[in-house]
Amino acid sequence: MPKLFKASTLKQAAIALSFDLGGIISGRLIIIFSPFFASAPWILALFPPILTVRGNIGGILSGKLGTMLHTGEVEPRFRRNTSSFYALVKAIFALTFVDTLGIGFLAFVVNSLFFGAEFQNPLLFLLVPLLTCELAIAISVPVALFSAIESFKRGFDPDIILYPMMSTIDDVLVTACYIVVAGLALVPGMLWGMAIAALLLFCTVVVLSARNRKERTFARTLEEGAPIVIFSSLLGTFGGVALASLKDDIERHPSVLMLYPMLIDTLGDIGSILGAMQTTKLALGYAASLWMALKEAFADLLSVEAAAAAMHVVFGVASFAMGRATGLSPDIAMLVSLALISNAISFLSISILSLLVATQTFKHGLDPDNFVIPLVASVSDIIATLAFSTSLAVLGAG
Repeated sequence: MPKLFKASTLKQAAIALSFDLGGIISGRLIIIFSPFFASAPWILALFPPILTVRGNIGGILSGKLGTMLHTGEVEPRFRRNTSSFYALVKAIFALTFVDTLGIGFLAFVVNSLFFGAEFQNPLLFLLVPLLTCELAIAISVPVALFSAIESFKRGFDPDIILYPMMSTIDDVLVTACYIVVAGLALVPGMLWGMAIAALLLFCTVVVLSARNRKERTFARTLEEGAPIVIFSSLLGTFGGVALASLKDDIERHPSVLMLYPMLIDTLGDIGSILGAMQTTKLALGYAASLWMALKEAFADLLSVEAAAAAMHVVFGVASFAMGRATGLSPDIAMLVSLALISNAISFLSISILSLLVATQTFKHGLDPDNFVIPLVASVSDIIATLAFSTSLAVLGAG
């Protein structure tokens, strides 16, 4: 009979998913802009795709760092590391520029189709995601590198710990940066100054790409990562459309918006933990087929979900406490139920998807670390948003 739980996986998953509590900060921060949702609906529409594209790029960084630490391509130290280590860092900065411009354009097109006259300024959609994510990445990349190296040196598995921790840190950073950048964008005349900043970033990326185009890690990360992040982040754009369509419900029950970042974080983390563990197994020569992966990961899946279900109760209680502490009037039963129902609807599909993407990309000669977390994180964002809206409907919160 297969083992149902792995104590070490359960323990580390609980630690990793506890970082998602930080998502409540993201939710509370974005509520600052709630008075502008009606007059500037792009603020709400851009929030999920910005979280998604930054999470996707952070996922590539986290996934590759975990695998490269396990395989020895990266040494667990900051200074005098391998050429692959530094090439990866440069690739992440370049990837952020390319993909935030791409997703900004796609977000403008999609939202214009759905909402028409409410979205008439493409500059907002091009500049705000770009400057938000580049500002955030300047802070988050050093934190990710430090966290990966230190967790590995202390005996933790970076495949379990790193992405869940960094996804929350990134969400808080991105939300804070988004508030700053979107706030500037609302100031008359500021868009031109933001355009100049974007032009300077473009020149920097061109120089980086020219100098590193022959480096294997840099080239492969850009070649495989750029299109998959654009494609997967497009799904986050539809998440933005779905969230924007809920603006009336959110205005009536603003406390649920504090819960939303934690739900999308945790669902993505469930998939990313299983997917990152699988990519390492593939790199080391284990479990190459989907069926073998499902058998190998069964206990891991149950262990991760047990930790996740418990954390969803905590998320509901934390949202209630934060809402009360900041002047809102939340309903604790509704928040806890919303969290648990959303988790129940979504966890199995994202778990199977993560294993499927890992095994199939590996089978076709691609680097799974460039695909698993971006795809899983993006699909999880839209699944979590749909589960969130479905749960609101089930509970009659709208």
